[in-house]
Amino acid sequence: MVVIPAGTFLMGASASEKSWATELEQAVHRVKVRGFAAGRFDVTRDEYAAFVRATKRPTTKGCVFTGRPGATADPQGSWSSLGFKQTGRDPVVCVSWFDAQAYVGWLTKRTGKHYRLLSEAEWEYAARAGSTTPFYWGQTADRAHVNYGQEKGWGKGVAKGKDRWVYTSPAGSFPPNRFGLYDMSGNVLQFVEDCLSLSYNGVPGDGSAYTANGALQAAGDLVDLDGKMSCTFRMVRGGDWGDPPEGVRTAARNFAPDPSLALETYRSGGVGFRVARDLHR
Repeated sequence: MVVIPAGTFLMGASASEKSWATELEQAVHRVKVRGFAAGRFDVTRDEYAAFVRATKRPTTKGCVFTGRPGATADPQGSWSSLGFKQTGRDPVVCVSWFDAQAYVGWLTKRTGKHYRLLSEAEWEYAARAGSTTPFYWGQTADRAHVNYGQEKGWGKGVAKGKDRWVYTSPAGSFPPNRFGLYDMSGNVLQFVEDCLSLSYNGVPGDGSAYTANGALQAAGDLVDLDGKMSCTFRMVRGGDWGDPPEGVRTAARNFAPDPSLALETYRSGGVGFRVARDLHR
């Protein structure tokens, strides 16, 4: 764990990201964040395996975006059967938001300290680590700093230069940000606590998670969300091994699952999670 100091930052996409930014990243707003601790790495496959052994949690099959050829949805896919190779130090994927909640609950019970998922505001504050550029290291995507996909288009990994991995890469394969956190950009998307908000209007300004469960009012590219309840989706941040540069920006927002799928059963080969711990409880 890394202690993240309290501070204030501007959350959202800057004017320099206008060509990339979506309505989800508007409007830029000031957020005050309390100090907290965050996992130095995403939860790894070995760490999740220890949880499964200790709790006897069943492994549910069914995962999208595994390494097996054919349909996007893989009925045999699971965190332990991905169709691509992982080391024990790779981030666990093909786990649901509820699997992540069970994991942090187990950590809390085991240690006596309150573990949880990061809020979305905490995530962006920690990912920025004081930076204001589109990426924590600068203005442009760089395979020396991040595992990402094609330069254009979504869903296909690329091994090129220092990014030697088509799929996930082991924790610590790329340089950390100024807070000492690894893989806040790329590799795998990270579940956070928040329900879906279609913009930043009305979200908390104190760094806490947005958990209001109301009917979404959506149009345009997001019209399939119209009328659906906000907490049937959860935000995911950071981009993954199959995303283009715009998807691994610090300000980039995404959510899961696709409107045609259920949060309870949604698992993806591009989505894992990172833990947080309260310092004042």
